[in-house]
Amino acid sequence: MQKFFQRSLLVLALTAPAQLSVAQTLKPMEPAQPTYVTSAQVDVMKLLPPPPALQSEEQNRDLDELLAIQKLRTPAQEQRALGDAMTDAFGFADVLGPKFTAAALPKLAHLMDKVRGDGATIESIGKDNWKRPRPFETSKEIHAVGNLPEGGSYPSGNSTVGYLTAIVLASMIPEKAAALFARGRETGFNRLVLGVHYPTDVEAGRLLATAVATSLFQNPTFLEDFAEAKTELRQVLGL
Repeated sequence: MQKFFQRSLLVLALTAPAQLSVAQTLKPMEPAQPTYVTSAQVDVMKLLPPPPALQSEEQNRDLDELLAIQKLRTPAQEQRALGDAMTDAFGFADVLGPKFTAAALPKLAHLMDKVRGDGATIESIGKDNWKRPRPFETSKEIHAVGNLPEGGSYPSGNSTVGYLTAIVLASMIPEKAAALFARGRETGFNRLVLGVHYPTDVEAGRLLATAVATSLFQNPTFLEDFAEAKTELRQVLGL
């Protein structure tokens, strides 16, 4: 297990772009009113299993994996993870290039605000119901980086909206699908780097993102907005 996380952190260190500063990042993700997908369509309480119980073997495995990541993390990785915690969909510019900005892509920006808002609203229901304590609340061995987030730990909201962003963007730019999905996974992994989520929180976020995306692509209004944003994005990127 330790070797796995050593390789994961090494890959992030080698592939990460220039170090980000928190001052350069965008506003944090906030839940919004649902637009395309509602909690009636994606019932998080039925979709996801409960989080591991305190003192359970699965909880102990979660903690062991998190401690292995903590032991290996570097200041550069911490800084990148802090940037991810504060950015929006345009944090994927390191995959899609410097033209991928909100100013250049107003239709896409509007679409992704709605999509990420839906994901955040739905995952917050799970947080509020399960109320899983954060890692730094249950173990003195966990030394979290940055501001300590409030609220439940399960599922991970940043993982949900990060992977949901990857799914939507990969559907628009299939040529970059592998890199976009990898970037989405890194969004979740960076929550572990910061010590603010458990691995099972992150995995639950990815599962939830897939469920939300499935409902999105069955929504006629979303499909219309998606088509316009896709055309805009591909034109701006010269594809």
